[in-house]
Amino acid sequence: MATSLFDLEPLIPALEANEPILTANDRLRRHLLKAWSQHQKKLGRRAWKAPQVWPLNRWLDRQWQTLVELGHPGCDRALANRHQRQWIWEQVIGQAEDTQALLQPDPLAQQADGALRSLTLWQVEPASLREDPYLHSNTRSFLGWLEPFEQRLANRQLMAPEAAQVIIARAFEEGALARLPRLWLLGFDALPPLHQRIIDAASAEAHPIVPGGAKQAHCRRLSLPDTETELRTAALWSLEQLQANPEAVIGVIVPDLGQRRDQVERVFADVFEPTAILPEKPRYTLPFNFSAGVPLGATALIQGALSLLNLLREQWPLNDICTLLQNPFWSDMEGELVWRTQLVNRLRELGKFDISGSDLRYHGQALAERMMPPEHAETQEDALGEPVKRLQLLDEQRRRLPSVASARQWAHAFQAQLDTLGWPGARRLDSQEYQQMGQWHELLEAFSALEATGTDMTLNQALGQLAQLAQQTPFQAQTPDSPVQILGALEGAGLRFSHCWVVGLHQRQWPPVPAPNPLLPLELQRDRQMPHASAERELQYASSLTRHYQQCAETVIFSAPVSDDQGNLSPSPLIRHLPETPLEAVLSAPHDARTEFERHLAERRALEPVSCATGPAFATDAKAPGGSSLFKAQAACPFNAFAQLRLGARTPDRPVMGLSPAERGILLHGVLASLWKTLGDSATLHAWEEDSLSALITELCEQTLAPIRQRRPRELGPEYCALEQERLRDMVHRWLTLEKGRPPFRVLATEQRRQITFQGLNLTLFIDRIDELENGERLLIDYKTGAELNSRQWLGERPDEPQLPLYAVTDSDAVHGVAFAQLNPKALQWIGLGALSTPLPGVQPTDDWDAQQAEWQEVLSELAHAFIQGDARVDYKDAKSQRYSAELIPLNRALEGDTVSRSLADPTLLKGAQQ
Repeated sequence: MATSLFDLEPLIPALEANEPILTANDRLRRHLLKAWSQHQKKLGRRAWKAPQVWPLNRWLDRQWQTLVELGHPGCDRALANRHQRQWIWEQVIGQAEDTQALLQPDPLAQQADGALRSLTLWQVEPASLREDPYLHSNTRSFLGWLEPFEQRLANRQLMAPEAAQVIIARAFEEGALARLPRLWLLGFDALPPLHQRIIDAASAEAHPIVPGGAKQAHCRRLSLPDTETELRTAALWSLEQLQANPEAVIGVIVPDLGQRRDQVERVFADVFEPTAILPEKPRYTLPFNFSAGVPLGATALIQGALSLLNLLREQWPLNDICTLLQNPFWSDMEGELVWRTQLVNRLRELGKFDISGSDLRYHGQALAERMMPPEHAETQEDALGEPVKRLQLLDEQRRRLPSVASARQWAHAFQAQLDTLGWPGARRLDSQEYQQMGQWHELLEAFSALEATGTDMTLNQALGQLAQLAQQTPFQAQTPDSPVQILGALEGAGLRFSHCWVVGLHQRQWPPVPAPNPLLPLELQRDRQMPHASAERELQYASSLTRHYQQCAETVIFSAPVSDDQGNLSPSPLIRHLPETPLEAVLSAPHDARTEFERHLAERRALEPVSCATGPAFATDAKAPGGSSLFKAQAACPFNAFAQLRLGARTPDRPVMGLSPAERGILLHGVLASLWKTLGDSATLHAWEEDSLSALITELCEQTLAPIRQRRPRELGPEYCALEQERLRDMVHRWLTLEKGRPPFRVLATEQRRQITFQGLNLTLFIDRIDELENGERLLIDYKTGAELNSRQWLGERPDEPQLPLYAVTDSDAVHGVAFAQLNPKALQWIGLGALSTPLPGVQPTDDWDAQQAEWQEVLSELAHAFIQGDARVDYKDAKSQRYSAELIPLNRALEGDTVSRSLADPTLLKGAQQ
């Protein structure tokens, strides 16, 4: 099937005479050759001589190679490729005095290379710019970089391709290269002066070829609400044309395809192959083809390789290493899935922003040893397993790395690293991944070519250059011809189709906004008509392309969205003269707001409500998870309690700068526990001298902080720890002042752990502190550092803080009161309930303490029974409970509750969804 149509009539004389034809790009050449082949087959020929058709850049390369073989003067240097020039520019710019503060010299290097290319192609001597008295600082900087750049090229026997083209022009003019009788030019709107000079010198006659247009082109204009609707409508229209005529050849032109490729691919895949996104579907060729590839570095396989190479650094961001551990493109993902998942959880629990190599190796090895089969307990080699061996080899390679090396040496080290880590993994690669791996080896060769610049690199520089090279290298999968061609603005010029749709032609997009090179004088760029230099130049460019589009098919639709994220839009002035067409005249089928995937599910699956409010019962002979937090979670939301405590759904705390709130709470609990083990009672507290007590508190703060500091030496430096100790010492000292105002007491227990059975649940409880008053009454105390505390949190059918009530009703000894000891910078106070004979400020007396305990017994028993019976209703106690467990909403789907409830109440809604 043809993927484009050509009117070969103006080309046949040149093709049959086998005269050279130059095309504006390689894509146009491929389509021309394909159309010529079809023409030959129609004539009944089985073999024919290949025509002389080249893209202009490849034809120039052939001329240069001819000069090199002839030993022409000035052709003794190699041509520096784009990546070599980029690296040299970055070195020059990075060492320049006026740009040493720049953090990212690579974008500036691209602009500098573009500026030099423009000056050469438009035949402007850089020295002539220095004569301008009003030269702006950007151009002065560029001219300052240019001399060392050219000097470095000369020192390494390199030359920019445009400089070689100057030599080609002179060679044709001087007769060193044979002049051609005739050259044919296809797809060129305008040529830079240097290229025009070469064409004029290379041929006695140069004939531009204008491809024939459709004889009766029918052009229409369409306005659609937004860009998403516009793309979906174009996709639905394309599908309709193919269904009506399987031989149709459809072009969809997207001027900003490079920026919107992902969106375009998603929409067209949803329309043409709605089941392609299902995980069980293998990847296959879709019935549409893109002219623009994706960056090689953006593909999953190559992203995995670049991430693995970053393991050569000393440490890595937490999220990066966790993502890498879940990447399938190294070692054996399927066999190591449990180990990798648990390692991700353990690394997140460390609370660090960055993970070091020693962290990764230590925790990976510890997990492997814990997970090893019993029969391998005595064999360390078998116990560690393949992934840990790879991490050990990685550490050895990292230690052997040089501080600086050439690009080729780094390329060998990188490949050895990937081999060590088992890239690309144990899974068999599909066709596209196999092509990407082949292109990766070509990429390493291109990276190795940076050695020719003569500058060694550090590891960070080498990794940065390789990643940059991968992003600048396009990947275009080799796929069979497709009936739908999706093209960018330039790729669509010169091609013909049976049908064409041009999207996105609104006033902000078409003509494009000028984007002159900031390193060259604007007046120069405008005067010489350099690309993107002025609004007039962009208008001329867009007008020419629009004329081509209007003749590229018998049916051409131009469309523009009415609005986007930035506001209202209007059609481009270049298409406003076209008659506007209603949507109904374009699509024969009624438009359905649902996606094709949603329609596919509705057609294939009968929707049936299934109640999930009750899960399997909890086995009461097992240890209950969570201790007293079980009751807190069950009261807040039964489903969340089920998911967290029964299914293990939990999210590790995010890393924070310094100590987390949880760590601060642990420190406070630890200091107070150690303090009361030393003091024992209020009498001893009063007996201690202030200086001695302050020294004791300081010592305990240092001892308690030391283990956390040892685990996180990078994050917790000496100065930070000194400030934390001072803050903690201050708070504890202020709290002890409050304790001194209490009636006499002694501390019976601190950090007490107790095993109990409550309503069939085997629980482990912890209590921060138990005090005994002078009259023998007992007070249960829970240290709290939060700001929002009150005694109502123990009350009601779904208490917020059931820990102390649970301990009170299960304690074998009589309990006379419960209290929060609130230690917060804004509030230090007692908050409690009880029947204490001796009043304690903040502890409210209750009318009937026995009745309160009986109520707690009943409430906690109901919560225990609900948990045991598998209660898993999505039933939040209040908005606060939902806000504090937002990470579980994707599991409990609470936001869809109203829709589900309506569907259960009205079964016709489910039937409607099926239809």
